[in-house]
Amino acid sequence: MGPTKDYLHQEFVYENVMYSVQRGFPWSAVAQIASMTKELLHDLKGLEKSEVISLIQRHLVQCQLPLPHAQQKALHDFIMETCVCHHRLYQAFLNGEINLKHTHSHLEICAPPCPLPLCEGTDVATMEKQQVLRELKAADAEKMSEIHRLKEQAKEQLTAELQASLGKKVHLHAFLQAQGDAVKDILMQEIKAIQELLDLKLRQSSLLGPVHSSNVLWFFKKLSTSNSSKPN
Repeated sequence: MGPTKDYLHQEFVYENVMYSVQRGFPWSAVAQIASMTKELLHDLKGLEKSEVISLIQRHLVQCQLPLPHAQQKALHDFIMETCVCHHRLYQAFLNGEINLKHTHSHLEICAPPCPLPLCEGTDVATMEKQQVLRELKAADAEKMSEIHRLKEQAKEQLTAELQASLGKKVHLHAFLQAQGDAVKDILMQEIKAIQELLDLKLRQSSLLGPVHSSNVLWFFKKLSTSNSSKPN
């Protein structure tokens, strides 16, 4: 047995003896434990963990230590924990597997962010309300963009029809009728989009309260004024 193995063997026996002394075991029992652990470490060579457990239990039964049940159980648990936890280390030394090279990978562990104190948190109902408002505002912006696009489309179509009729003899009433029919579908889409926009704003005002309801009424009046100012 080499010096490294001798040191490991002595340390194993020493730890068990010191544990027994610190627990107040009788000196006769301490001597038996020292003798048992000297033999035990050699017998561990080549055993699996399950076999190690059986071996320790067998050695303790054979020793017949003059100890009460509680102290025997404490010693049993200590030896079990030592041998099982360091099983691979003991096997490596007993089998001469020293100076082995192992490859290790260092993985970065990202801990979750520390939660805010409860006093700084947001109530579930408030959070859900804010989420609904964000969705309504996004739909509002999308609908405004659609209305603007429809207005531009109608304007471009009217301009194109007007330019196409230049230089031609066209009756005014027939021309206006043709223009109305040409942009009728676009205007209907615009009216539908405006109605949907008003519905979105009403839903927002119901969530935001009476202060914002006045803004919606102002939007209604502005829209009504804008529509009434358009020539028929």
